[in-house]
Amino acid sequence: MPVPPVFQRAGVVMVRATTDPGDFDVPSQLDLADDALVLHDGMAWLMKTWARSDVRDALSLASPTLAAQLDRITERPDTAPVKAVRRAVISVAGYLLRWQRRATPFGLFAGVTMAAEGAGSVAVGRRHRVIARVDSEWLTAVIGRLEEYPLLRRQLHLVADNTGVVRDGRFITARRADPGSGKAVPLRDASVRYTAPVKAALAVAAIPVRYDDLAVELAEQFPAARPGQITTVLDNLLLQGALISALRPPMTTLDGLTHVIDTVTAAGGEQFTDVAPLLRDLEKVRELIDQHNVVDDPVQAAAIRASVMQRMREVVPGSQDVLAVDVRLDAQIRLPQQVLAEAVEAANVLLRVSTKPFGSTAWQDYRSRFRARYGQGALVPVRDLVADSGLGYPTGYLGAPRAHPSWRAINERDAAFLALVQRAALDGRDEISLTDADVEALTVGEPADVIPPARIELGVAVHAASIEALDRGEFRLRFAAAPGMPTSMAGRFIHLFDKHQQAQMAAACAPSSPSGDAVAVQLSFPPRRPHNENVTRVPQLLPDVLALAEHPTGNPIRLDDLAVTADADQMYLVQISTGRRVIPNIPHALDTIVQSPPLARFLAEVADARTAVFGPLDVGAARTLPYLPRVRYRRTILAAARWLLTTNDLPSRAGQGWEPALQAWQRQWRVPARVVLCHGEFRQPLNLDHRLDRALLRRRLAQAGRVELQEDAQPEDHGWIGRAAELLIPMLATAPPRRPLPHLAPPGRLQVPGNTAVVQARLAGSPARFDDIIRHLPPLTASLRGEVRRWWIRRQRDLVRMDADQHLILVLRLTEPEHHAAVTAALAAFATELTARGLPNQLSLVPYQDHPGRYGYDEALTAAEDVFCTDTACVIAQMATADDLGIAAQALAAASMARIAAAFATDESSGNQALLRCLPQQPGALDRTLCERTLQLVDLSIDARQPQPRTAAEALVDAWLARDTALRRYFRTVAVQRDPVGLLPTLLRDHHIRALGVDPTFEQSTNRLARAAALRALARIGQR
Repeated sequence: MPVPPVFQRAGVVMVRATTDPGDFDVPSQLDLADDALVLHDGMAWLMKTWARSDVRDALSLASPTLAAQLDRITERPDTAPVKAVRRAVISVAGYLLRWQRRATPFGLFAGVTMAAEGAGSVAVGRRHRVIARVDSEWLTAVIGRLEEYPLLRRQLHLVADNTGVVRDGRFITARRADPGSGKAVPLRDASVRYTAPVKAALAVAAIPVRYDDLAVELAEQFPAARPGQITTVLDNLLLQGALISALRPPMTTLDGLTHVIDTVTAAGGEQFTDVAPLLRDLEKVRELIDQHNVVDDPVQAAAIRASVMQRMREVVPGSQDVLAVDVRLDAQIRLPQQVLAEAVEAANVLLRVSTKPFGSTAWQDYRSRFRARYGQGALVPVRDLVADSGLGYPTGYLGAPRAHPSWRAINERDAAFLALVQRAALDGRDEISLTDADVEALTVGEPADVIPPARIELGVAVHAASIEALDRGEFRLRFAAAPGMPTSMAGRFIHLFDKHQQAQMAAACAPSSPSGDAVAVQLSFPPRRPHNENVTRVPQLLPDVLALAEHPTGNPIRLDDLAVTADADQMYLVQISTGRRVIPNIPHALDTIVQSPPLARFLAEVADARTAVFGPLDVGAARTLPYLPRVRYRRTILAAARWLLTTNDLPSRAGQGWEPALQAWQRQWRVPARVVLCHGEFRQPLNLDHRLDRALLRRRLAQAGRVELQEDAQPEDHGWIGRAAELLIPMLATAPPRRPLPHLAPPGRLQVPGNTAVVQARLAGSPARFDDIIRHLPPLTASLRGEVRRWWIRRQRDLVRMDADQHLILVLRLTEPEHHAAVTAALAAFATELTARGLPNQLSLVPYQDHPGRYGYDEALTAAEDVFCTDTACVIAQMATADDLGIAAQALAAASMARIAAAFATDESSGNQALLRCLPQQPGALDRTLCERTLQLVDLSIDARQPQPRTAAEALVDAWLARDTALRRYFRTVAVQRDPVGLLPTLLRDHHIRALGVDPTFEQSTNRLARAAALRALARIGQR
C-alpha cells in the first residue's frame, strides 16, 4: 500500500564545495620509507608547495603549528631531520588531498553558496569571498584578561548562571574545558558554598545587574559585612562562573569582538589606564577585520589576514589559532527540479526505514519512567526533573545515572537487512538495490503511527558527468550527511548571505506550529569547549530565545518557566506561564552528545522525544560485519559500500610486507582504489593506487587500530561542477500532526516509606505467578481493616528493557500515618508466607507518588482511588469466576471494560459510544468462542441490574455494581476539573493491566472484544 510522502523542500538549497584551485601537484608515488627520497624529492616538493601563497595562507589558518614547522624546515632544508620532513610531507599532503576531494567547509578549503531551481547551469569563479572573525579561544583569553581589572569589573553587568544547581549546600555550575583541550572532555564542576550572601547575590543577579549595584544591594541586606567581604564574594562567584560578566558575548552575537569592545567602552574602559591600551589594540584588530571582510581581491585579503594575525598574536602572546574564517563561493548554480525531487524521495525512504520510528530507546525508557513516577499530564519543572532527586538525564547522557545505552535485541528488521546483504554476497553483487517490497520489509511499525520530525536537513552529493547529463536525468545522488534533530548544518553560514536569503533560511530553520499552540525558540548556549564557539555563533533567527549560561537576548524564555509533561504518545516541553508547547531549535550542528552541555541536549531533544529519528541508513545488527555493499534506492545511494580494516588484518607497522598484504586484502574484499578513510569525525579521501595515500592510511590505522573505508566518487562524477560538492537541502513535514497537550497538573507529592499515609509494596517475580499472589491478598488486607482505608493492585512491565524484572504492585492507603510500621510488619509476614507457598517473595517498599495530572486532584483523586480499589475487587472476582466456571479471563476483562465505559458516562449509551470512539477498530477475525463468551457476559451484566434471582456469578456482579457506583461518583467529581471522556482510555487500560498484565498485542485483541461487548450492550438497550 503506497505511503504518502512525509517531507517537502523548505525552499532553499545550499551548496558546499571545495575551493580547490585545481593545479596541486601532490607526489602521489613518493616512497616515504626511503629516507633519501624523502630528503630529496619530499623536501623539493615541500619547498615548491610552501612557496605557493594560497597554500601558505590556507595552512597558516588551518594549523599554525604546522605552518611554523614548515617555515623552519624550508628555511634550513639541508639540516632538517628526515623524520621532520616525512611528517611534514604526510601532513601537507593530507591537507591538500582534503582540499581537492572534500566539500565540507573548513577554513579556506571549502565554502558555501545558494543554488536556485531551474535548467541546470554552473559557473564557478576563483574570487571567493572570505569572511573573518576572531577565533573564539583568542577572544576567551582577551575576556579573561579584561575581567582581571578591578575598576572595569565593577562597571560590568553580571547575570547568574541559570543552569547552576544547589546540591548538598553548594551552588554548582559546569566548568568549561580549558583552551586547547582535546575533544573528549569529561564533565567538571565548579562550586561555591551556598551561603546566605551567595544566595542573595544569585537571586538579585537573576536578571543582569551592574557589579557595583549588586554590591550595594548586598550591603543593604547584610549591613554587618565589610565592603571587602562583599567584593570577595562577588569576585569568587565571577571566577567560578556562578556569575557571568557582560563581556562574554551570547552565542546569538556573531561578532564577539565588537561585543567586547562595545561593552568595555560602555563601562568607561578608555578611562582606565590599564585597560585603555588593550582596548585600542582590540579596536585596531576590528578595523583590520572589517577592511578584510569588504575586500574583493583575494591577494589583498590574504595580506590583510597576515597583518591582523600578527597583531592578534602580539595582543595574546603564545596564541596559535587567532582567526576563524567562512567562505562564500564565487559561484552561480541552478539545479533541475528532478534532482531536488529525488532528494526529497530519498529523505522519505530514509525515514521509512528508520530503526527508531518512535524515538530512541533511551527516550522511550525515559518517557516510561516519567509516566510511572509522575503520571500522565504531570507538569514537572525542568530543574526538578533533571536533578539527582528527579529522574536525572536519559541513558547515554553525560552525567546520566545510566551512562551507556544497552544494545537492543536483534529484531525482524535486522533479519530482513541481513538477508539482503547475504543475498548480494551470494550473487556476487556489490550493490543492494532496494525495491518497494524491501522498503516494506525494513519498515518498523506502522507508518501511519510515526510522528515525523517537523524539520530535517539532508546532505547529498550529486554524481553526473556533465551539467547536460544532469538536465537529462542521468545522475545519481549519494547520501552525505544529516544533522541530528533539532540541529542545523546551514545556520552557521547564514551571515554569508543577503537579507532575503537569510529570511528564507530562518523560515526553513523553524517551522511554525499548524495549530498555533507552540512557540519555536532558538536555543543559545556556550559549548563545553571554547574553541567550538567558532561554529556555534549564529545570529538570532527567531524572536524567542532560550539562553543557557549566558546573558539573555531577544524575547527571553526563562529556564525556570519551563516544565516537561507526557501523555500516552509523546513528551512535551511546556512554558508554564503561557501553557504553550516550546520547540527548541539549535541553529548549528555542534555534536550534542559530548560537545554540548547535557542540559542543552535535554531541552533540544525532549520536545520531540517520541519523534522518528532521521539520519543515515541504520544497518542495525549488520554494523559489525567487515563488509557491507552499497545500498541504493532508485537514483540515490543511501549508504556507500564500506569495509572495516583493523591492524589484525595486516602485518605490523614495522613489517616489510604491509603493502603486499594491503593489496591482497583489497583483492579479497574487492575494495576500490578511491575510498574515504573514516575514523570518528575524521574523513580523508584516498586513492589506494597512490603510494602516498597508502602511507596516510597506514599512519592512521596504526594510531586508531581500526578504521572504516567507504567507497568514494570517481573524478568523472564531479563533471557537472568540476569539483567535490554537496547539496544541503532543508525539508519540512508535509502535514505535521497536531499535538495537543494533555490535561496538566503539578506532580503529586513524593511519599517515601517510613511515616506516610501510603505504603507501596513491589513484588518481583514471574508474571505467571502474579494471579496466585493476588488470590492471597484479600485475607491480608482483611487483617488490616483498621489500618488500611483502601488498597489496590497493578502489574508492571518495562516494554523498553524487555529483560527487566516484572512486578506486582500493591498500594495501601492508610487510615493514619502512624499505622505504617504495623502494615509493613504485616507485609513482611506475608512475604514469609509466600516463601512457604513457593511463590515469588522478593518484596520491597518503594516511594509512592500521586498522579493528579492523569486522574485529577483533591476530591477527584480520592474518587479515582475508590475506582482503583473497586476495580481490584472486580479483578479478583473475575479470577474466581474464571476458576469456577471455566470462562476465559480475557472474555471477562473485555466485558468488564464495556461495563466500565457504560458506568463512566452520563448514561450507558454515551459510555458505550465513547468506548467505540477511543478503542480503534482493528481488521481481522475474532476468536468466535471468546467473542460468544464475552457477549454472554454482557447479557449477564445487563440482566443482573434487574430484580431477579442471581446466577452463580453473583459475587462478580456485586463487584461490578460496586465499581459502577465508584465510577459514577468519579465521573461527576472529575467533571468539575476537566472533560472526563478523555480519561476513559486510561481507565480501560488500567483494568486490562490489573486483570491480564502488560502486553500490547494481547491488549489489542482484548480491545476488539470490548468493542464487540459495547456493540452488544447498545443493541440490548435499543441503539446502534
